Formats: sequence, C-alpha cells, structure tokens
Amino acid sequence: MTTREDWQRRLGPLYGGAVALVSSTPWRWPTEVGDDTRSSGWIVALGVPIGLVAWLVATALAKIGVATPIAALVGLAALTLASAALVERGIADRVDRLVGQPQGQARSPGVPAVLALVFTTLIRAAAIVMVPPAHWLAVLVMTAVVGRWAAVFLQGLGDPIVDQDVRRSLVATPTPAWLTAALSLAVAALTVFALGKVGIVALVVTAIAAFALGLDAQRREGRLSAPVVSVAAAIGELAVLIVATSS
Repeated sequence: MTTREDWQRRLGPLYGGAVALVSSTPWRWPTEVGDDTRSSGWIVALGVPIGLVAWLVATALAKIGVATPIAALVGLAALTLASAALVERGIADRVDRLVGQPQGQARSPGVPAVLALVFTTLIRAAAIVMVPPAHWLAVLVMTAVVGRWAAVFLQGLGDPIVDQDVRRSLVATPTPAWLTAALSLAVAALTVFALGKVGIVALVVTAIAAFALGLDAQRREGRLSAPVVSVAAAIGELAVLIVATSS
C-alpha cells in the first residue's frame, strides 16, 4: 500500500496541491492526507481548474444545442459539485449557528438556512444566465478563484482555525502578511485580466465583507470557523457573478 511518505517523495513540491485537492474538492487520494498542512496558495490556485471544468461542461452543452441559459446553469452547478458544495454547506451551517439550531453531522438544515441557500442560489443563477457565453470562461474561473481567495484572505487576518470538523473544507494554514499580500496582488491581476477594471470592485467588496464577517465571528464566538470561511467564499463568488453582469 502506498504511504503518505511515498506520495510526498513522488510529488515533491506538488504534494501540497494534492493535499489541497483532497481537502477542498470531492477528489479522493489513494492515501490519507486530510490532516496535512494545507497551503493557502494551492487552495486559491485550485480555483482555476475548478472554473475550467465548469466552463467545459457549460460549453459542451451549448455546442450540442442545449439552450444557453440551461447550459450556463449546469456549468454553475458543475462548479458547485467540483468544489464539493463547500460554500453551500458552509452557508447552511453558519446560518444555523446564528439562529441557534442544534449542531451535528446528521442534522438537516433549518428553515432559515434553507431560505438563505435558496436566496443565494437564485442570485447566482440569475447572474450566470445574464453572462454572454463568450465570457463564461473568465467568469467561471474567477468565480472559483476569488471565492477561494476570500476564504484565504479572511484566515490571513484571523487566528488559526482549530475546528475538529475541517477535513473537507476551505481551511488552510494562515499565511504571513507578505504572502497574503502577494496572493491578493496575483488574484487582483488575474481578475483585471479576466473581467476588466470592474473586477477590482468585486475584490474590494469581497475584502470589506470578509473583514466584517471575521469581526462578527470574533465578537460572537471568539474565533473563526470553517463555516465562516465558507461564507466568505460565498461572498466572493457572488461579488464576481454580480459584477460580471455589468461588464
């Protein structure tokens, strides 16, 4: 049986990408890496292939004659599936915590959580339907990238997350200030290239909202958590999709 050490030796510097892949997507690796250190850079970088997969699905459907709005919606659904629905599960968990719902692995989301999911899903769906097919690639890739950047950005500002249930999540090792800044600049450059200057609006809105979300979490619970990080990612994704409708 291949061990963790074997994979570390085979993949070398790419092993961090494997850890991020297993921890933030539905991908299953041949060995257990869930407890390994998760690189913030890899968490963000994986947004590119996730967005690319979503674009390929949407484009393939459009090519075979499926109506453009349906193809766009399926592409957005593929993005959600490729991200293991981490954003959606995080929103539901966070809303349930805020309204005092009982926590637990087997519970079902409460009514407020379901309403929040329906609301955010409708906004995402309406936005992607309004995006021209020629812009799907840029928008879907940046949706995934900016969402993941928001999660990493928030963790760079706060204390390390010590939740037990973070095996599959957007939780990463908090980055030092210089690396958080470097990641932010890289994402900003990619966003401007893909969406134009209007993309900066999405990043600014996301950063402000993530900061406010972190302050609220610290005030209410005294710490960040995996659901809070997922909500930050949801804000980033929504910001890109909404801004994309005006470009």
